[in-house]
Amino acid sequence: MILVPEAYQNQPDLEEHPEIVGFYDFYSSHQEPWDGPALLVFSDGKTVGATLDRNGLRPARYCITKDGYVVVASEAGVVDLPESDILEKGRLGPGQAIAVDLQSQEILKNWDIKQRIAARHPYATWVEQHRQAIAPQPFTETLQLDAQTLLAAQAAFGYTAEDVEMAIVPMASQGKESTFCMGDDIPLAVLSAKSHLLYDYFKQRFAQVTNPPIDSLRENLVMSLTMHLGQRGNLLEVKPEDARRLQLESPFLNETELKLLKTAGLKSAELSALFAVAQGPQGFAHRLQHLCQEAEIAVQEGVEILILSDRVGGFVGEEQSYLPPLVAVGAVHQHLIRQGLRLKASLVVDTAQCWSTHHFACLIGYGASAVCPYLTLETVRQWWHDPKTQKLMENGKIESISLDRAFGNYRQSVEAGLLKILSKMGISLLSSYHGAQIFEAIGIGGDLNALAFTGTTSRLGD
Repeated sequence: MILVPEAYQNQPDLEEHPEIVGFYDFYSSHQEPWDGPALLVFSDGKTVGATLDRNGLRPARYCITKDGYVVVASEAGVVDLPESDILEKGRLGPGQAIAVDLQSQEILKNWDIKQRIAARHPYATWVEQHRQAIAPQPFTETLQLDAQTLLAAQAAFGYTAEDVEMAIVPMASQGKESTFCMGDDIPLAVLSAKSHLLYDYFKQRFAQVTNPPIDSLRENLVMSLTMHLGQRGNLLEVKPEDARRLQLESPFLNETELKLLKTAGLKSAELSALFAVAQGPQGFAHRLQHLCQEAEIAVQEGVEILILSDRVGGFVGEEQSYLPPLVAVGAVHQHLIRQGLRLKASLVVDTAQCWSTHHFACLIGYGASAVCPYLTLETVRQWWHDPKTQKLMENGKIESISLDRAFGNYRQSVEAGLLKILSKMGISLLSSYHGAQIFEAIGIGGDLNALAFTGTTSRLGD
């Protein structure tokens, strides 16, 4: 029930079983679910049972005879049983289980099993007492930068006019990603004559034959972008305090939500991803190493939320440059794993260099629990306040929308894009995608790959 939970958040049958919902809710912040698809059979010598994954993408039929013979198989008729001897037959639905207790000679159905386990502790009460949640907050509508400063910042962080006009603006104005041509005819970043962002060197891997992709629109009931921040408890030692996590409905944070996160009750720390340009290439490596050490010390001192930011400690310019956020989060993530500290803290990225759904997916796939794309939000503000945009709205060239609606559209397009990316791998929950590194690196040096992206497939050598 912990490792392969059912889709309890949108399950009408569970309205009558709040204790089971409480159990699932408690463990949702401890363990990311495994989606399958699979029919799992399990036994400890005293109990034998079978369960289906949350999507129910495998068949599971059972027969119970009058003399207590129980057959569970992927098809009906695997074992020949006289119809006169069959007491009951049926099939398991998504997330359902059946078990036989060999000691008490009981046949346990789905609700029997789950009610017994959920009744062991008051999980729902623990969640209510200790869990905190940050609800979506209003976006800041006041301009934070003048047009010239914004342009300089965009240039420094790798934005192009095409990124703004063909990616960010359509997402803000239409609430969906732009539709491009069929196929991908862009040169690989490693072979391109133009400079590319680090994200462009990573390609999303697709589901293989045994793990079918999901339709994120038709099967949205089993999908969720909910994330939990803070220290994870021990699965083997259940305590009420283990429910003390911070819940986010989405990994997308605006400036207001980021401020709330810092004061939510979990100890947090901001770490700067900037380094002095005067130090040269060595400054990059030195700052990255120092960032990992700072993160380690902070976690040992009880910090539960590490915020990696490229606007703490000054501005990017002639004197200071920045670590690419993907390198920063990947390196800290891997360092904390090596030190045995990763489950004690969550990583949040506060960065200017993130605007497309691929960027969000890369950051989350390499360890970030949430992302605040502050420069993209300022870009949307500047676009909406631009007299040209207002003129186009007045003339009916583009839909007339409020700035709040533009922000809502951008957030909606990012979240829909993330669900689409998850569905390519047959993954239902963002928490299962988090830190999974389901990418292929093309053209990343072996030393950097080992440092920040350990375990990532790279078919090109140094």
